[in-house]
Amino acid sequence: MTENSRVDAHSRRDKSIRSYFSDGLAMEFKNGETIINGFDEPDGVYLIKQGFVKSYSTSEDGHANLLLILEAGEFMPLPWALDGFHVTGLFYEAMSDVSVIRSSKDKLRIAMGNNMWLTQEILNQAVNVIAIYTQRIQILEFRSARGRVIAELLFFAERFGKSRNGGTMIDAPITHQDISDSINMNRETASRALEQLAEENLVVQDDHTFIIPDLSKLKLALN
Repeated sequence: MTENSRVDAHSRRDKSIRSYFSDGLAMEFKNGETIINGFDEPDGVYLIKQGFVKSYSTSEDGHANLLLILEAGEFMPLPWALDGFHVTGLFYEAMSDVSVIRSSKDKLRIAMGNNMWLTQEILNQAVNVIAIYTQRIQILEFRSARGRVIAELLFFAERFGKSRNGGTMIDAPITHQDISDSINMNRETASRALEQLAEENLVVQDDHTFIIPDLSKLKLALN
């Protein structure tokens, strides 16, 4: 499947999911705004129409642990929507200007009961979340800062990558802080590793966007 066909398929899927929540409450959030507070019961299930949202927890010393980055067409908080259990301390914050549709958990479950396609899409998202958590554990197994940063860049390239001038652009507003928060590392250490990779032309930053000129070379650097 070509990149254009994947984009088209994603767009069709997104529109189909949104059709089930046309009567929901449309909401807008600015970059940096909290959408779901980790210590409050969610007000409903949110479907992302546009933008990126990060899910994170905080340690006792106040350090953020980035767990997920969600994009258009994805639900939050999905575990709560499916089983009713609220994970205390799990925050959802806009990484860009974000548009969402908020509906009730009951409406989502009724819609799932009436439409097998929608149920399958939501289950696919749940499986994807599990896969992301598994990859995150594997990334943390790398002992060096360089190894963890490379592994995280490869993960983001797989999830958000788009072809650009022969390379791969990570099409998500990811910062040095986000990378450090996702691999249990302080920002300074992560930034030094990124600077070293930039000196080796293994990664480029263009207007706050990460670009990997050659994925195969970056994978070799990990090995």
